[in-house]
Amino acid sequence: MNKVREILEEIYQLAESSQIIESGLTEDQNLWVNTIVKNAESQKAVLTVLITSLVKKIENPAQDTRYHKKELTNGYSGRGFDTVHITPFIAEKFQRFAMKGGSGWLTRSLEQAHPYTLEYPGRIQNVSVKNAFLNILNDIEENKSDPKKFLCVIFISMIDLMNSPIYQKGLFESESTGFPNIPQTETLTIERIVNLLKRHFNISYGVAGASRLPVLAVFSAYEMLIAIDRYKSKTLSPLKSHTTSDTKSGGIGDIEVLNEDGGYFEAVEIKHNIPISSGIVEASFQKFMNTSVTRYYLLTTAEPNVEDVDEVNESIDKIHRMHRCEVIVNGILPSIKYYLRMLSNPKLFVETYSKNLELDYKQNTDIKTIHLRYWNDLIKLFSDPIS
Repeated sequence: MNKVREILEEIYQLAESSQIIESGLTEDQNLWVNTIVKNAESQKAVLTVLITSLVKKIENPAQDTRYHKKELTNGYSGRGFDTVHITPFIAEKFQRFAMKGGSGWLTRSLEQAHPYTLEYPGRIQNVSVKNAFLNILNDIEENKSDPKKFLCVIFISMIDLMNSPIYQKGLFESESTGFPNIPQTETLTIERIVNLLKRHFNISYGVAGASRLPVLAVFSAYEMLIAIDRYKSKTLSPLKSHTTSDTKSGGIGDIEVLNEDGGYFEAVEIKHNIPISSGIVEASFQKFMNTSVTRYYLLTTAEPNVEDVDEVNESIDKIHRMHRCEVIVNGILPSIKYYLRMLSNPKLFVETYSKNLELDYKQNTDIKTIHLRYWNDLIKLFSDPIS
């Protein structure tokens, strides 16, 4: 076992036993750590860079870890150290908080060739996280605070978070059904469901991932619709990761329905807060022009749905003449309302959407706990009058 791994394992085991080194942290130091860990899901890069800096300082106390690039005076390669040692460890112990790209330094706000002093100009979106991050490094380098102490408390907080019911069981799990206590069918009007989806899609969460919500909602509807006559003998493709491009995956849309021979029958491309333009229509055609797809939906949460109606219609007509595929542009919510009218029991959609939210949360990192919490809160509104 190399020295860096030994450091990580030692602090991790100490954290597992909750034995905080010496007397713990001061009130300000605890506040900085809490800010970092509380925002760990949406600020993975900051968390990764901070852990990298702390471990490097433990490994080499003479290194000022604020100088995180070799081109800086007396600097070191923070990105290389992270890629080899830190991100693999986080992926092993705290998978949900690991960087997908392999290093925290792939983020523009952290890769700049400036030292991480209190004056660091990088535009970390969350100002409180930026201040906490820079203050911890300043405290270590200027005030000679113990990096082991910081790292141990960070690991303790992360272990506690990973062991919490939110991460272990999910917000929706109950002993009887595995779903929230959803009221009976008569209280679940289509109008109410659409109203709650609109709230769930459009609230300002302050973290990335909201664009995944309408994709999961439409996919949930298709899981219900696949049994109707139009889709007889057809197959619904599994949902791809939101970070996987159609070009890379070989797909043509966010949601895809396949014929028995594996060819495309129908596809849906979903945009969040982006009106459909003729450019989007043309770009979609480039993806499906060499396929057998007969219907292609472009759905958006933006209102109005279309940027230039005449130009969009002209593009749609041109595509139909060339390919015979029918391109349909519409809003997400009107489409979902139409889908729900085709279901005998709207409650099934709510349960399926809840299930897919939690499943996507566990399998990917687009859906955050705040998205689950807010949906859980909205579910409770089913027992109240429509507002």
